[in-house]
Amino acid sequence: MVLGKDDKDNKAIVLSNKFDNRIDKMSEDIEMQLVKKLKTRTFSVQLDESPLRDSEAVLITYIRYVNKDHFAEEMLFCKSLESTTTSKDIYNKLKTYLDANNM
Repeated sequence: MVLGKDDKDNKAIVLSNKFDNRIDKMSEDIEMQLVKKLKTRTFSVQLDESPLRDSEAVLITYIRYVNKDHFAEEMLFCKSLESTTTSKDIYNKLKTYLDANNM
């Protein structure tokens, strides 16, 4: 199950702000390391649009690249699709992420 930071189901999991902040900083650091690595490599993208509940959906994006003579596969991001799940919405979400990270 994928939960957003403000998801009402997420409130059932109580963490202190100290741990919550550490988790956020660690995940941002891991993401930045991966983005930095991808800026110097050719990679392929796999997109998966997944419904959650009611009319909600998320876009999960995986990337595959060569790292030290072997293939590596990582989840690049998981973002909510706010309105519809058309190919244009999915493309725009990916493009926005890549542009924001200068990729």
